[in-house]
Amino acid sequence: MVSGATGATAVVMVDLVKTNGVDYLFYAVMLAGLFEILFGLLRLGKLLRFIPHPVMVGFCNGLAIIIGLAQFSNFKTQIDLGENRRTMEVGGSFNVFTDDVPWITGATAGFVALEVSLTFLIAVLLPLWTTAVPSSMVGIIVSTAIEWGIVRQVGSETNTVGEIASVKGSFPVPIWVDDNYNIPTLNTDTFTIVLPTAIIVAVVSLVESLMTLELIDEMTETVGSPNREALGQGLAQFLSGMLGSMGGCAMIGQSMINVKSGGTTRLSTFVAGLFLLIIVLVAYPVINIIPVAALAGVMFCVVYHTFEWSSIRLMLSACLPRHMREKNRTQKFLKNSKVKRSDILVVLVVMTVTLLLDLAIAVAAGVVLAALVYGWDSGETVSVKRNVDASGPGTTVVRYFVSGPIFFASVKIFLGQFDPENDEGIVEVHLDNSDIMDWSAIEALNVLNDRYEKKEFVKEIKFLSIKETSKALMQKANEVVTANVIYEVTDYNDVEEGGRHLNVVRAERN
Repeated sequence: MVSGATGATAVVMVDLVKTNGVDYLFYAVMLAGLFEILFGLLRLGKLLRFIPHPVMVGFCNGLAIIIGLAQFSNFKTQIDLGENRRTMEVGGSFNVFTDDVPWITGATAGFVALEVSLTFLIAVLLPLWTTAVPSSMVGIIVSTAIEWGIVRQVGSETNTVGEIASVKGSFPVPIWVDDNYNIPTLNTDTFTIVLPTAIIVAVVSLVESLMTLELIDEMTETVGSPNREALGQGLAQFLSGMLGSMGGCAMIGQSMINVKSGGTTRLSTFVAGLFLLIIVLVAYPVINIIPVAALAGVMFCVVYHTFEWSSIRLMLSACLPRHMREKNRTQKFLKNSKVKRSDILVVLVVMTVTLLLDLAIAVAAGVVLAALVYGWDSGETVSVKRNVDASGPGTTVVRYFVSGPIFFASVKIFLGQFDPENDEGIVEVHLDNSDIMDWSAIEALNVLNDRYEKKEFVKEIKFLSIKETSKALMQKANEVVTANVIYEVTDYNDVEEGGRHLNVVRAERN
């Protein structure tokens, strides 16, 4: 993956710089790096497993749309570099269509469209013929040749990199010895000022980096280490702030270009950084003559490869009723492409929040929504079967066989499937096909036990066949358990239930 300054982190820095000056930004970036390093040292990368696939799809689609929308600024008379976007600005991704900057017209607009389209087509189609050279670089070279060999020769011109923002620079030095800055004293007040921004930068950086890691892993069929990635990003963040940089994170666009161009090893990232340094210090005149429209064409190629186009069919299939999906005209297109509507809802929520607010907020919203849906669906899976055995001498045994997890979202359904008003004799609750997941489940057993103990026709209620995992949980909370739970087995009797032989435990509570 290729890392660098990104819009996702830049947008959360605006308020700090505007209020306190750029000198405070460097401390915020260094502190964000320390937070990322701590994230890696604590091995919190495993939290990545809580990000479901629909969130990944929404992330890719939302980011692709944002990248695509940003490229339309190349059709404006003045290119907006994003300095007016602010933290939590609603709809900031659509600024290019709502600002007051006029669109270019006439021949210039035609030439920009030509260079964008030509670069895009070369970047997408050339790999189908050969991968000996990076297709995006070929597209940039061709568009640059057209700009200087044709466009400017006929009396027109489009914006070049040097005319927008020259990449010329100098070798960085630590901020404390750089005369361009007036670095504040590092004390409690400074720490308090930069802490909120540092936390947000760290979170945004980690989210985008680890999500990009997931995407690149899928493309390269490899398994990256989220913890090592967090350590590397954190160290880079700290050094960036120390050397007067705004920091950043993994960049999905450049990483996609890198992988699509054959850069699938760690060496490619090092080479990218090395050549960028060479460009800034020495080769900037070459870069400054590149038309910005050519770079926009490359970024549209990134959009093409980043967007999950198959998700359009899944979203369409989820939105249509069954009778419309099975019509002859749509059956072939939508065949076997139906997923749960809740998954599609997660995709749409992540996409929408990404466009309207922020990437990190979008991912968090998607994870929370997916967790709520999972909790709701899992709560619906618990079931109870009732079996009455009145064959014994004067004693009726009512057996309940529970299946599915018992936890906070399923306890009401679980309790609602018992019949304390009509049961009599001995009541057995068999939990060999169920899991006791949390405190709510333990309390549900206690409540059920209390309901039966109040009935004079019930001689005894007991809970049997506890799984080992559930047993460990309940024994640790033994003082909380008031139900008659049988932990140790001393005897087994075969019982027929639904055509199956079941081992029914006969024991006393240990």
